[in-house]
Amino acid sequence: MREISECAARFTIFAAMSSKEQKFTTSRVRSSQLSVVVSMTLVLFVLGVLGSLVFSAKGLAQAVRENFTFTLVLDESVPEEELRTLLKSQQLADYAKSAELVTKEEAAAALQADLGEDFVEFLGYNPLSNTVDLHLNGTFVASGNLEELRQELMADPYIDEVLYDPDLITLVNQNIEKISWMLAGAVFVLLLVALALINSSIRLTIYSKRFLLKTMQLVGATSAFIRRPYLLNSLFLGVLSALLSMVLLLALGNVLGNYFPALLALFEKTTILVVFGALLFLGLLVPGISTAVAIRKYLKLRTNELYF
Repeated sequence: MREISECAARFTIFAAMSSKEQKFTTSRVRSSQLSVVVSMTLVLFVLGVLGSLVFSAKGLAQAVRENFTFTLVLDESVPEEELRTLLKSQQLADYAKSAELVTKEEAAAALQADLGEDFVEFLGYNPLSNTVDLHLNGTFVASGNLEELRQELMADPYIDEVLYDPDLITLVNQNIEKISWMLAGAVFVLLLVALALINSSIRLTIYSKRFLLKTMQLVGATSAFIRRPYLLNSLFLGVLSALLSMVLLLALGNVLGNYFPALLALFEKTTILVVFGALLFLGLLVPGISTAVAIRKYLKLRTNELYF
């Protein structure tokens, strides 16, 4: 009976030790998976923000260009009917986004509001002219044919002058092109960094399980059998990270929309769908490939090479 009780006590001790080791191993696995999810989520989030900028760059550049105004100064003798016809022709022109008539009375009222005094009463007459504020299509502004358009408009007998700032438009076009290239370069560099970080996180996780992989191989498990659960787990972590990065991206869009409404252009429906698709694709592709390559590497090593 004494021997039986001693054996039972030893078994209890070993069972307790085994339980503690199992809990410790489970804790390390969860911690490792959590670090992988956090690192992939943050990397994909930053990549999503920059990707949104790139996809929205064309629309933002278009909006900036369409804010430029061509001011058509009209002759004082333009009949009312011809004035309306001129305005309609500019509104329907292929180079125009919009055209608005500003009468001399409206211009005088606006100027008086800015100056804070009635200059019309002081001068005894209104020196301003009727004008048409012409907003051009962004594509036409980018083409650089503005001087040709100015000459064409000046040929109209009812238009005395065409006012715009060619130097500013040239500068903006050049800066937009530079910023587009810089964003594209930044996305490319960040994409490489993202691939490297995700790959490193996955490989470190597989490295910590290299002895278990080798043990499974030595007892006769096939490569496909060994690889399957790790691939499924990596794909799950990748999808989870992509979804979390999308949530962060939507939260950022909500915050920016409340404080900076102009930045809502970065989070249009089409842009968000494209970015989400790209994040989900990366979340599946990179962890899957990294896991498959890492497992293949350790399965090809000899047992004594696992220690190096």
